[in-house]
Amino acid sequence: MQLLYKGFNQRANIRSYRFDGVVPSERPTRIVKNLEFLLKLDMTILAEHRIRIQEAPALCLGILHAALAAPGADTIPFLSYTITRAEILAFASARDALVEAKGTRRKHRPPFKPTTPAQWKWPGQ
Repeated sequence: MQLLYKGFNQRANIRSYRFDGVVPSERPTRIVKNLEFLLKLDMTILAEHRIRIQEAPALCLGILHAALAAPGADTIPFLSYTITRAEILAFASARDALVEAKGTRRKHRPPFKPTTPAQWKWPGQ
């Protein structure tokens, strides 16, 4: 199943993200079945964990992929779902671990030291 992000609606602090689940047939030009998934997210919880609004669709997509990856699951067991604080916290901690890992891998480079003009030599001198 392919998941396509379709957009969002917002009422007060609750943002609802829409995804289409597309199940292609043997021929890619025909679509057998579309499912619409609606994931609801409290924006104040995102702010508490310092998650950018731009990362929210990736969070929702991760939850949908996790539901598909469950053993024996060939479909997602819900069409509408409210994202919990625990899932947001897990996303934030995974993101922080990735940032920390990137920081430790970065090799320190010595600062650039320009040469003095006395070291420059012109051809023929």
